[in-house]
Amino acid sequence: MVLRGDVAVLLEKAPSKRQALAEAAFVFFAVLGPSSVARLGRGAAVAVELALLAWGLALLRPWESSRRGAWWGVLGLVVALGGAGAGAWVASDAEVNKGFSLSMAPLVIRALGMCLLVAVLLWRDGQGPAQVGLVREGWARELLLGGVVLVGTYVVHLAASVPLAAVAVALKLAGQELEARKGVAAALLDTGLGIPAFAAIMVVVTGFEEFVFRGFLVPRLRVVLGGWVPAVLTAAVLFSVGHFYEGTLAVFQTFVMGTWFGFVLWYRGRLLPLIVAHAAFNTISFALMLWLSRSGLLEKLPPL
Repeated sequence: MVLRGDVAVLLEKAPSKRQALAEAAFVFFAVLGPSSVARLGRGAAVAVELALLAWGLALLRPWESSRRGAWWGVLGLVVALGGAGAGAWVASDAEVNKGFSLSMAPLVIRALGMCLLVAVLLWRDGQGPAQVGLVREGWARELLLGGVVLVGTYVVHLAASVPLAAVAVALKLAGQELEARKGVAAALLDTGLGIPAFAAIMVVVTGFEEFVFRGFLVPRLRVVLGGWVPAVLTAAVLFSVGHFYEGTLAVFQTFVMGTWFGFVLWYRGRLLPLIVAHAAFNTISFALMLWLSRSGLLEKLPPL
């Protein structure tokens, strides 16, 4: 298959299959590792973070004279783990108190740290922004294209939601899933954020998610798996497993949306439309939650 130039550039100076697998695995576990063990307590979270720090040092080897700039990657890893650890501790406290809590500050800190870490990994491999789909040329057009991708996102989301809702009713999971969604909505509303502040945070958080799970992981997985389709699907699976807190069916919805974003990246070779669409989708969802809450309809939603 012959790729267009803007897609082929994603694979320029790509690392070896072994190196690509090591980087992809490390980044995935650095993003989700600490939060995955939150229910086991703070001790488990600290142990995982120390293991990830050791793994990162072994991967970056910043003490070598040719890799001194990799210390920035170590800094990014420390910042990311700090944010992830803080989020895990908040989640652990919420679990003890039989509640659910979301704190935006740890999410933003983790996002910034992971972006720095991934940027250093790209630099170490001799790659740059173009290899994750960030290109200055035509940025205004790509920004506008984000609106088209947003419309497609809603179409894909609705197409996935209808059969999943039917499955939930058939398996008698609808009430449980609705309560999980209401819990997430309540936690988001408890942050006290207004729509402009939430939108600004989403630019950072979803920018990090697209940068890591699409811009970085999809090309790395393309090297490992040898094809774009398995790379896109695998990245979507990795992206979706971090959304179990929203409910089991939400994981499948997230997988479908992650697949959609991955195929757009494969088709366009640009990341900006995905960031715009993802941030806008989350912000519109938050605005709807806010309206439902203020109107009193959120509490009145009955189990299906």
